[in-house]
Amino acid sequence: MTTNQPTSTNGHNETAQFLAPQAPTTAGMTTGDYFAQPYNTMAAGFYFSDYEEYTAKAEALRDPFGSPVEEFEIQAIDLDRAQSELFEALKIDQSTLERWFDEVVDLDEREMAAVFFLVDNSGYDLDSAMDKKDDVSLHHGDLLDAATELFDECYGSSIPDNLKSYIDYEAFARDCRCGDMVEFDFGGTTYTCTSANHC
Repeated sequence: MTTNQPTSTNGHNETAQFLAPQAPTTAGMTTGDYFAQPYNTMAAGFYFSDYEEYTAKAEALRDPFGSPVEEFEIQAIDLDRAQSELFEALKIDQSTLERWFDEVVDLDEREMAAVFFLVDNSGYDLDSAMDKKDDVSLHHGDLLDAATELFDECYGSSIPDNLKSYIDYEAFARDCRCGDMVEFDFGGTTYTCTSANHC
C-alpha cells in the first residue's frame, strides 16, 4: 500500500511551508516612533508619531466585544538614544504623554541632559524637572575636566607657571565630587553637573 507524500518544490517540503507562519513584514510601512500597548490583551495595539494621532487611534480602538479600550502602556520604539533614555527616566505614560509631545521632545541637548539629571539623580518628577531645568549648571565632559577648569578659573592666575605642574587636579576633583559636582552619562555623552547641591 502506498501513501501520497507531499510534493516538494526546489527541495522544500510544501506541508512544512504551509504550517510555518510567515514573519510579518514592515517594508514600506510607516509605523511611528511610539507604540500604545493595551492592557486589555484582547485588543491590538497601535503605532503613532504624535499626540493627535495617539488620541485619535485610542478613542477609536475597540476590543472584540465592541468595548472601548482605555488603558495603555506607552512605549518608545524609534527615538534617538538621548530621547529614549529621557523617555524611560521620566516613565512617560498616558498622563504625561501630552506634555512629552508639547514640551519635552523639542528640548535642546543641554536641556534634555538637565532634565535627565534632575529626574535620575535628584528624584524630581516631570513637572518639577521642567521647572528647574534652567537652574542646572552643566559641564560637557567628566568631573576631572570640570574640576580642572574650575580650579584654573578661580586660582590659575595667582599661581606661578613654574608651580602649576605640582597641582594635584585629581585630589581637587575628589573634593569637588563630595561637594557640588556630580558626573553622569546621558545619550552617550558624559556630563558633570556643577551645581548639584543647589538643585
